[in-house]
Amino acid sequence: MSKIKVTFVETNCKKNGPIKQTLNIIRNMDKEVFEPSLVTVWPEDADNSMIDEYKKLGIPVLSANMSKKKSVLFGKKAVGQLLEQLQPDIVQGVGMPPYRMTLGYKRAIHFVTLRNYCYEDYPDYYGKIPGTVMAFLDLKLIKKRMAAGEPFVTCSESLTKMYRSRQNMEIPYIRNGVDVSQYTKRNCDEIDDVRRKLDLPLGKVIYVYSGGFIDRKNQREAITAFMAMKKDADAVLLLLGDGTNFEALKDEFSKNTNILFRGKVSNVNEYLHASDVYLATSKSEGLPNGVLEAMACGLPVLLSDIPQHMEVLEADPQCGHSYKLGNVEQLSALMDQMVDENLLEMGERSYTAVMENFTAEGMSKRYQNLYLKLMDKGGK
Repeated sequence: MSKIKVTFVETNCKKNGPIKQTLNIIRNMDKEVFEPSLVTVWPEDADNSMIDEYKKLGIPVLSANMSKKKSVLFGKKAVGQLLEQLQPDIVQGVGMPPYRMTLGYKRAIHFVTLRNYCYEDYPDYYGKIPGTVMAFLDLKLIKKRMAAGEPFVTCSESLTKMYRSRQNMEIPYIRNGVDVSQYTKRNCDEIDDVRRKLDLPLGKVIYVYSGGFIDRKNQREAITAFMAMKKDADAVLLLLGDGTNFEALKDEFSKNTNILFRGKVSNVNEYLHASDVYLATSKSEGLPNGVLEAMACGLPVLLSDIPQHMEVLEADPQCGHSYKLGNVEQLSALMDQMVDENLLEMGERSYTAVMENFTAEGMSKRYQNLYLKLMDKGGK
């Protein structure tokens, strides 16, 4: 039997959650059964690309290498030509823009994972009016393609429930998974050594966040709650990542010596190993990569009570705490409370919860099972 060819189509390999998850799917695929390949549309940003990680896997990597503006008009044709070269059985768009560009190629099963609720995510990313219009158009397309029998999944059970309750759409889910070979469990005996290496304070509880600095991630709420702590002298807030809000927040709050803006770093794993609690105050998520990565390192979590965070906590409610989104007073009180809790024990439970429920290997196996079912139903 010939191998099943699966081509993943991305705009480019910018370092973000969906690109990591796609890499995790491919890295864990059974190469005796599947033949994965990658198509990208835009040029890579040399300082913010994971393309080399894909190339290390030894898979075919093709690129249309066209500008964003040009891809709006000609992306569908260019992607179709690349797909003609690869002749895939299944084409998986990584996000809706590349998915749309795959639809000109007719000789494959088309597939996409929905990683957000578009009416929550798009307005923040594209602007309120353009984002709302784009959300409407994408949902219209999704419903049309679903009615024609095309498969879709979401990346979390909570997103599936959201589409069901708000759009009356039944979409199965495959949960995101974390690469536990990259995000490794910390050695608690070495925490002080790692802190010295990273120039982080000893003897304090470090609350850490890693990811994008945009309105949806809601870092201002985390900072405000931290500054309201009664035990703030015993704690540090460590902020990693970049985004449109980073510089403004840094300018406003960096005078507080217990709030550390380290920005974009290449060694997130080390910073997680040096920390005590992962803090996420997001207004909306798909299934949060940063939270899962921190748990894989053995950190307890403190999370806003959005459905996607609660889905993670349901794996083991004793691996952390949640607070009501917007309730800064409650968040600050929990931060004070966690200073005196057994964080090492909670972290052990976090690690176990990830290993049992959210590994990249398990996620990839579920996708591979889906690909096999799709081919049984109507593959070429």
